[in-house]
Amino acid sequence: EGARAKALAEAEGTKAAALAEATGIGEKLKAEAAGLTEKAAAMAALDEASRGHEEYRLRLQAEKEIRLAGLETQRKVAEAQATVLATGLENADIDIVGGESVFFDRLVSAVSFGKGVDGFVANSRTAQTLAKPWLDGSGSFTDDLSRVLGSVGTADIQNLTVSALLMKLMNGGGAEASQFRQLLEKAGELGLADTPVASLNGAARN
Repeated sequence: EGARAKALAEAEGTKAAALAEATGIGEKLKAEAAGLTEKAAAMAALDEASRGHEEYRLRLQAEKEIRLAGLETQRKVAEAQATVLATGLENADIDIVGGESVFFDRLVSAVSFGKGVDGFVANSRTAQTLAKPWLDGSGSFTDDLSRVLGSVGTADIQNLTVSALLMKLMNGGGAEASQFRQLLEKAGELGLADTPVASLNGAARN
């Protein structure tokens, strides 16, 4: 009987020890599993951040290349325009009045105005019809203007500029008002707007 009790006691002790060991192993495995899960999550987050960073870098690179291409195109256009301008001014006899910066601003304005006039004439049948003799060389703007002003003889009128006189004639109304307006516009294009009327009449008589 005593031997049996001893054997049972040993069995219970062995069982308890095995259970304790199993419990310890289970807790250890659970801890390791939790650690692996956290590590995997951290690695996934790191991969996502790396992927986002790479996408951002590629996007910046693409935008940079696009902007550089645009700047290069603008540079080539500006270079071509400068070459054309330099060729046109190479043999021109120009007196610079008001400083180089003022001259350049006026030159740019004149070029812009010229392009606007060219575009207007090219796309307007009315303008082409009205200005055709002056554009193709079959008519002389100065001669036409001199004929219109030929009847003007008073000293006060003769001392007026072309633009001032044409404005007076336009404001007077009448059937010829539109012709005076055309002459005024053409005078501005040819740089005759500030020319004294007397000089035109003198040229016409000569």
